[in-house]
Amino acid sequence: MSRLLFYWRVLRPFSFPASVFPTLTGTVAAIAFHRHEVGFSFSIVHAVLALVGAVAIHATSNVLNDYYDWRSGLDRRDNSGRVNPLVSGLLSPQQMLAVAAVCAAIAVAIGVYFIVQCGEPIVWIVAIGAVSTWAYTAPPLQLKHRAMGESQVMLSFGVLMTLGAYFVQAWTVATHMSELSVFLLSLPQSFLIAAILHANNHRDRRGDRAAGAVTLSLVVGSEQRSIALGRLLVWGAYIVHGLVVLGTHQSVYPIPAWTLIAWASAPLARRAVAMLAGSDEPSSSQFAQVVPLHARLQLAYGSAMVLGLIVAAMV
Repeated sequence: MSRLLFYWRVLRPFSFPASVFPTLTGTVAAIAFHRHEVGFSFSIVHAVLALVGAVAIHATSNVLNDYYDWRSGLDRRDNSGRVNPLVSGLLSPQQMLAVAAVCAAIAVAIGVYFIVQCGEPIVWIVAIGAVSTWAYTAPPLQLKHRAMGESQVMLSFGVLMTLGAYFVQAWTVATHMSELSVFLLSLPQSFLIAAILHANNHRDRRGDRAAGAVTLSLVVGSEQRSIALGRLLVWGAYIVHGLVVLGTHQSVYPIPAWTLIAWASAPLARRAVAMLAGSDEPSSSQFAQVVPLHARLQLAYGSAMVLGLIVAAMV
C-alpha cells in the first residue's frame, strides 16, 4: 500500500458522504432557489472549495476523534468496529496530530477565503464548525462522551454544512426566508447523520459502558429504548422531509417536491432499523453490518435529494 493511500484511509473516507451530501444539497439549493434572480451567479470555484473544506473539517474531526479516543483509553485492541491506527501502532501520536494539522490548515484556509469573500455570516459558520470539531472528543467538553454526539453532528454536518455551502453561492441574494428554507431542507439528512452515530453507539454499548463513556444510547436506558431512538432518528428524517415540503409549498422559497424521490430509500431504511436489534452482540452478523448500512442509507437519501434539487432547478 502506498503511503498516500495509507494516510487517505486514516482519514476514514467511507464516512465522507455525511459531509459531501449536505454540502452538495446547499450548493444545488442555491441554484434551485435563486437561478432566475438578478444578482445571482453560480460559482463553480465556490462549489469546489465548499466541498473540499467540508471534507477537510470532517477529516480533521475523524483524526482527532481517533487521537482522543486512544488517549482516553476508550479505543483498545479489542474495541468494537475498525481498529484505531494509534492502537494498532501504525501511526505515532505525533504523526496523527500532524495529519490532523494538515487537514485543519486546509479547512481554515478555505474558511478564511470565504470570510473575506462573503462576510459576517460565514464567520459564525466557520467558528462554530471549528469549535465543534475540537469539542467532539477533545477535553474539556468531550461532547461525544456526554451524550451530545448526535446533536453535535446534526448541527455541524447536517445544518451548518448545508447552510454554509448555500450561503457561499447565494450570499448576494440570500434572505431570511431563503435561509429558513435551506435550514428546513437540511433537517432530514441531519437526522440520518445522527442515526449513523447512534447505530455506532448502540453497537458499542457494552464497550462504552465498561470504559465509562456516556452516550445517548446508554442514557436512554435499555436496549429496546436505544433501538426505539434509532428508529425515531431514521423515520424522523422521512416525516420531517414530508412536513417541510408541505409546510413551505406556498412560501417564496418552497422545498421542491422533487426532493421526495429520496423516499425511494425507505426499503433500505427498513433494513437499517431492523438490524439494530442484536447488533450490540459482537458475535452477531448485525455487529459488523449495522453502521455501514446506516451510512449507505444516508448516502442513498442524500444523493437522491441532490438529484431532486437538480431536477427542480431544470424545470
